[in-house]
Amino acid sequence: MAKYSEAVIEQIKTKLSIVEVVGNYLILNKKGDRYWGLCPFHTEKTPSFSVLPDRGFFHCFGCGKSGSMFDFVMEMEHISFPESVRMLAESCGVALQEETEIEKKRKNEVDTLKDLYGKLAASFHYILKETLQGAKARAYLDRRKISFEIREKFLLGYAPEDPEWLYRFLVSKHYSEKLLLQSGLFSKRNHRYPLFTDRLMFPIRDWKGQCVAFGGRDLSDRSKAKYINTPETSFYKKREIVYGLYESISSLKKNESAYLCEGYFDVMALHQSGLDTAMAPLGTAFTADQGRMIRRYANKAYLLFDSDRAGQAATHKALIICEQLSLEGRVIVLSEAKDPAELMEREGESAVRDACSSSWTAFDHLVNSAVNLYDVKKPKGKLQVLNEVKPYLDAVDSEIVRQEYLRHLSDRLGIALETLLQDYKVSGTKTPVTTDVPKENYSWSRSIDLYAVMTLMNNRHLYSAYRNKLRISDLSDEAAIELYTVLENALRADMSASDEIVLSMIQDPYVRQLVAMSFQSGEFISNPEQLLDDSAKRMAIRRLENKRKNIEKLLRVAEMEETGSQDVTELLQEKKSLDEQLARMRKLEHV
Repeated sequence: MAKYSEAVIEQIKTKLSIVEVVGNYLILNKKGDRYWGLCPFHTEKTPSFSVLPDRGFFHCFGCGKSGSMFDFVMEMEHISFPESVRMLAESCGVALQEETEIEKKRKNEVDTLKDLYGKLAASFHYILKETLQGAKARAYLDRRKISFEIREKFLLGYAPEDPEWLYRFLVSKHYSEKLLLQSGLFSKRNHRYPLFTDRLMFPIRDWKGQCVAFGGRDLSDRSKAKYINTPETSFYKKREIVYGLYESISSLKKNESAYLCEGYFDVMALHQSGLDTAMAPLGTAFTADQGRMIRRYANKAYLLFDSDRAGQAATHKALIICEQLSLEGRVIVLSEAKDPAELMEREGESAVRDACSSSWTAFDHLVNSAVNLYDVKKPKGKLQVLNEVKPYLDAVDSEIVRQEYLRHLSDRLGIALETLLQDYKVSGTKTPVTTDVPKENYSWSRSIDLYAVMTLMNNRHLYSAYRNKLRISDLSDEAAIELYTVLENALRADMSASDEIVLSMIQDPYVRQLVAMSFQSGEFISNPEQLLDDSAKRMAIRRLENKRKNIEKLLRVAEMEETGSQDVTELLQEKKSLDEQLARMRKLEHV
């Protein structure tokens, strides 16, 4: 994806004000130094959405959303940062130049290949619908009970059995051999032999509806691979594409609930059954990139992965990703079939709708799965259940919610909550730095770590001087770690990045809002060096305290196991040294 220079960002900011951009979507009224309007991100009757024109940022005091005009357009149009830059540049007449001629050439190649894929998808679709060659594929779809409307909606096609057809066809359309070699449509061993022959074709489209890849289902019964996909290209990254997202977007905008399943036919079966926000992650390896794409449009995801062991493992991983992205995950268990496609073929569309009418919460599903897997009458089985659900508990951001889950688990396993909590902490959990308020209402004062790194975010010219005093290994707050990584990436790229570009580098939307709010606050401008020096000293004290706690644990173990006196002596000497260092530092800090 193209990267735009600071000069381009500044040109857009010169030609467009944030008031003008937001005003295209909302009615704004000026009060004092701000403009106010009804927030587009949550329902309200009294305006709490404000725009600060001199800083170029917006903030809603109701829901906590905050950011630049690029962030606002990203939220309203459900697009990425580079796409919002492109959209605003076009609206104000700023010419977009990619950073290098190489990138410009690569963009032209990508555009040509996308055009090829789009035209080829239409050709495959025509062959399926209108030709004698496509009769075999039509009959197969009839057996799978895929309706004509769904075939049209997903632009299904057929790749002929003739292995020479595709090369001849594309050459006749004046595509060069060099381009065909790059296309991913032909065998690496024989550049004229197509990847797809005698296959039902599934165009894989990005969120904008552009065909970026193909999947093919063998109809010959001779291939070892029942399904194959085109290889990854510069514009097709499997981990970033969700099959069926484009076909679901219009419905997603209305109900904000997605159905995640495994395969092409599962997606089509759900759409045909009226659940028209179904999509699949092109294999069971659901990724955070795919989750973020879905999170643009949905706040809830129903998972219907296969009931086999691989499908259940995929469900567990996907639930963790959903929790990390604040996407509510629920699980639908199909007791009458392996997957939605099988259920629709056997019992019809109403059976699919009925089966999807009830679901489990993510945690209940994980606990039930683990309880069915292990013998919870034995202590070891109870520990195995805890270990099974632990990754999900780690992903939960609210300590209140996590405590409630653990209370539920203690009741289910017949274990005292205090015992379960102790085992959960001892098992290596990094103590989460959370508050009892929703994530979007976090304060940057919630931890030493976050306050220090937020100070660096607002004074990025100091990062090089402090990166050895404030090390990433000293941080325990996940938000601070993410921001530190952003600062490090900016430094390595030799970027004197603007606020807008820095915000675009932050993946977590809530952390990004927090940083955007800090840019407007003015809190970190006065005496930042003193703030950073104080933070570095407090972190050093914390590091020594943690080291001393580990020594104390080792001493307890040594005493219980009656380890040799020499080991105990060495540990006591190390503890004494740490106590002395801590005493000196606390005296200096007046702690």
